[in-house]
Amino acid sequence: MSNDNMRKLQEEGISFLANDFNQCFEQARYYDAQIVDIFKYLATFYTTIAGLAIGLYQLKGMTLSPALISGLTVALSFGLCMFYLIVRNRVYFVFCMRYINEQRGMFLSCKPLGFENKSKMYTDCTKPILFNPLSSQSWWLYVVAILNSALLSAILYITKQNFCTIIILFIIAALLQLITGFYYLRSRDNKSASATVFGAKKGVL
Repeated sequence: MSNDNMRKLQEEGISFLANDFNQCFEQARYYDAQIVDIFKYLATFYTTIAGLAIGLYQLKGMTLSPALISGLTVALSFGLCMFYLIVRNRVYFVFCMRYINEQRGMFLSCKPLGFENKSKMYTDCTKPILFNPLSSQSWWLYVVAILNSALLSAILYITKQNFCTIIILFIIAALLQLITGFYYLRSRDNKSASATVFGAKKGVL
């Protein structure tokens, strides 16, 4: 390959990586914003459901109980789906950020214009980790798990369960959601993007 062709190929490669870097940043912001939007939607949804449930229950009509329980069960199922959608979005977000860190690390390793990255901006392609109980996205999961458990408690209350049973099952339901969600993330932390997202073998789509 001639020097001109090699130079052209390198320029195209740099242009591709620069564009890919920007697009990945946009995608990472999208996934992070989507998690927040899911929570905002759920907050409105749960508030509406709670208002309807309280209003109907105060009517004291026993014939309303089956319909009320069915409605709350559907709402709980929806909430569980949204919980695991947030978990999945965490996966997409993390791999976008790891890819960004890898590109940044490659370019900064050459110290362009003498830049030494003294601020230690992220360059580790193994970070962020998928399972991080202190991340802001994990806090969204905590709140959604609690709200889902509250719906379960409402169902149990309507079915005349005793207070201790309701509290115990509330705690179990919240922990079960969080344990399964975080186990899913932690079990995939050392896998490739394709293996984690598509279930393929390492490096294979």
